[in-house]
Amino acid sequence: MVYFVLRYLPLIIICIIIYAMTLIYSLGISASQAFGSYGNNGWLHWSREEQWAVLYAQNFMLIAFVWCLAFMSPSFLHRTYSLYHSIPFKNKVWVGSFFIVIAIQFVFCAVSLVNGPFHLSNIPWYVYFLGFIWPVIALPVQELVKMHDDKEFTRFQKRSKLEFSTKLGMHSPL
Repeated sequence: MVYFVLRYLPLIIICIIIYAMTLIYSLGISASQAFGSYGNNGWLHWSREEQWAVLYAQNFMLIAFVWCLAFMSPSFLHRTYSLYHSIPFKNKVWVGSFFIVIAIQFVFCAVSLVNGPFHLSNIPWYVYFLGFIWPVIALPVQELVKMHDDKEFTRFQKRSKLEFSTKLGMHSPL
């Protein structure tokens, strides 16, 4: 549970931040309006611009989420091996899957927003930068958690071997 939280909570937080920033900048509202009174009437009563802003925010968040998961996916291959031991670029299936998933996600976003009323220039550059650079920050966190998990796993294996050896020797006929 702790490993899951340490590995994925930063990703979830950054996706929520990108969603909120995209919503705020596409509508030109303040953060207090976005978190306080946005959608008081319910989503059926939103204006056309509010509906498009939510669609833009959802697509930007989804691109950031897929980008981060695809970038961090080599660390999912083995529970305790570091990326230094198994370089992912030698795995042709992973490389192909990486580019296919990213391409499909960008095509989905382009098709979803093709008739949108907002320009992508409404969103500041640092929202894009944050989504693009986050995997570079999150990957070392993944590796640190994996190193700690490796130490715990090794300790567990030694403890299990000692317990098994002790019980085996206790009932030996010699």
